[in-house]
Formats: sequence, C-alpha cells, structure tokens
Amino acid sequence: MKILIALLTLFNFIYAAQIDEFATEVNYLRNYEMAIKTAKEQKKIVMLIVVADYCPWCKKFERKSLKEPAVMAKANESFVGIVIDKYKDKGEYPKEFLTPVIPAVFFIEPKEQKILAKTVAYMKPDEFTKNMNDALSLYTSEKK
Repeated sequence: MKILIALLTLFNFIYAAQIDEFATEVNYLRNYEMAIKTAKEQKKIVMLIVVADYCPWCKKFERKSLKEPAVMAKANESFVGIVIDKYKDKGEYPKEFLTPVIPAVFFIEPKEQKILAKTVAYMKPDEFTKNMNDALSLYTSEKK
C-alpha cells in the first residue's frame, strides 16, 4: 500500500512539472487571479485553457495547436494565457469554468470576468486562430 501511495505521489509531481513546463514554453500563467490582474493591466482578454493529465486530446491540442508558432505569437500578443488542470487545480479558479468536455478554452473579459466565447475539444491551429480572432472581435465590440 505504501508503494502505491508513493507511486501516485510521484506521478502527480511528474505531471505537475509537465503542465508547468508547458505553461513556461508558451508563456502562459498558472494562477487565475494573477491572469485576471495581468489582463486588466494590459487591457487584454484572458484565455483560460482547461486540460487534464489523462486526456490525450488535451496533449494533442497543446502540442499541435497551442505550440504552433503563429498561434503562440497571436496568443502572446493579444491574450493573457492561463492553463489549468481540471482536477488538480480545482478550487483555484471559479466554478463557472468547470466543463465536462476538455480541452476547453474560455475567452474571458477581465473586468467583469464574463465569458466572451468558449471552445471545446481539439482544434487544428487554423480553427483555433479563427476562434481567437472571433473572441477579439467580441471584446473590441463590447469596449465601444
């Protein structure tokens, strides 16, 4: 039993390092409150990405779409990105961002923390870029 607990603990540490490493690679935050604060200061939308360690589609979305150079450039230019684990980070972000389908991306207006748009499931880079542009258009039209 002690060995099983030790292995589970080790697995959690390994995955936590992976999500932190991914966040660093794409220049995303890991703290919701910090993302909101930064977005308000920079007058940007929060792009909240919800994933889970067991989800192969989440890993594919991270590798093939979010790490794609054009997507990374657009995200860092126009958004404050944050990546959270649906289960491990539970309680560290508002309940309205709990979602049964992952990966999920919420585009959030930071002042009122209102959802502007939401995407779910794996998307190719060009599809995701279109969704980022749509969220930016909604944000711009709301500011007028």
